[in-house]
Amino acid sequence: MLSIKQKRQLLFLLLAALWGYLIYFLSNTPDLATDLPYKYDFILRKIAHIFVFLVLTYLVASSLDSQQRHYLLFVIIAAIVYAFTDELHQTFVQGRVGSGRDILVDSIGVYFGIWFYKIYPPDKLFKFLK
Repeated sequence: MLSIKQKRQLLFLLLAALWGYLIYFLSNTPDLATDLPYKYDFILRKIAHIFVFLVLTYLVASSLDSQQRHYLLFVIIAAIVYAFTDELHQTFVQGRVGSGRDILVDSIGVYFGIWFYKIYPPDKLFKFLK
């Protein structure tokens, strides 16, 4: 029988997998352009990159539920590798271009995801949301 902690870890792992699929789905979309002027569209896209990788990183870290450095280092590496594979995937999608700059922007989201996890681990976040 699974403990409550293990059930919560599995839930976060499932949410991380679903979020990763959402990132894949969005990357597979040929054109995500908006009708905004270029500079606003550009800024919006970069904020979206940061946000989706912040959430992915938080979910993966929460599935491990540990503040130990080697676990967090694993999460950082896994999220950045996913950012790399996401950009690689985009090179095969018509109308999309993979970009090393986007990997760096995604890495900023990874940093903020770890920061948010350290400030608000799942136990603290659930108490905050109640």
